[in-house]
Amino acid sequence: MAEANASIVDLDGVEKHFGAVHALDGVDFAVAAGECVGLVGHNGAGKSTLMHVLAGTLSPDRGGIVVGGTQQQSYSVALAQKLGIRCVFQELSLCPNLTVAENARINHASLTGFGWRRRAGDLILKKLSEIFPGHGIAATEIIRDLSLAKRQMVEVARAFTVTDDPLNLVILDEPTSSLDAHAASQLLDFVRRVVAGGASCIFISHLLGEILKYSDRVVVMRDGKVVAADRAAAFDHEKLVNAMGGAEHRSATVRDRAHARDDTPIQIRAKPERQHDGAELVAHKGEIIGLAGLSGHGQTQLLLRVFEGASRSIPGIAVAAYQRSAT
Repeated sequence: MAEANASIVDLDGVEKHFGAVHALDGVDFAVAAGECVGLVGHNGAGKSTLMHVLAGTLSPDRGGIVVGGTQQQSYSVALAQKLGIRCVFQELSLCPNLTVAENARINHASLTGFGWRRRAGDLILKKLSEIFPGHGIAATEIIRDLSLAKRQMVEVARAFTVTDDPLNLVILDEPTSSLDAHAASQLLDFVRRVVAGGASCIFISHLLGEILKYSDRVVVMRDGKVVAADRAAAFDHEKLVNAMGGAEHRSATVRDRAHARDDTPIQIRAKPERQHDGAELVAHKGEIIGLAGLSGHGQTQLLLRVFEGASRSIPGIAVAAYQRSAT
């Protein structure tokens, strides 16, 4: 990792207000050359707003933006791109009606003239293969026809492509949210290689294990402010959770809710067909259960079996409504 004083970007006292909401409240934030900074915080902590300021898609109300040692005036997306700053936001920015190659061309004005589609396709496919070997994506495919995971792969790969403008810093905002474990590992290993080559990365993830494993330094935000910053080795999962907002209070709340559920009737018990351990979905009366997972991991099939279990006997599924009617 580069020396701390060799900063690629340096944000000084950045503020951003949305009406009465202080999304950013005097934030100081810097990234050194050849550094991967993990940025964490609960929803609403200000992480994405700060990255929008750095990417040029939002203008700060107050504060300075220094890139490459130069104070920037009239900072914008175009200027950020020219200075080598790229961003992959959670809300993918690909044009769904264009091909993979055509989307790659959007970031590279130098790809003009006869054969530009072929050159754009070669550019993006080379980077896709470098980051995600075996990706199975063709340059001529329309973005809307791709799965969400493959769209995210294209978005990430496009951010790392280089023609005229340099590549100094890539912001990755929840880049693994739509990827399976294998593709996520491919991406994060590639990020480490890029950082070792001298470029930098800001990595935002709700998966704290990824942050601790792949970051050089971790910055924690809460309520629009930076509340902790140190080497990744100085944190563990518990310290990060505490810095983000106090695990003790949440643990007590969870215990209280668990105790309250002891006397609440169970409405549903459901175990996926391929579940061989004791884990199961349990829904008490009056609860709202969030069921998460990547596409194809079995959530829909489990819910369909629960639905069927309300009218007939299904192995591994117990629904109170059916049990009452059966008796």
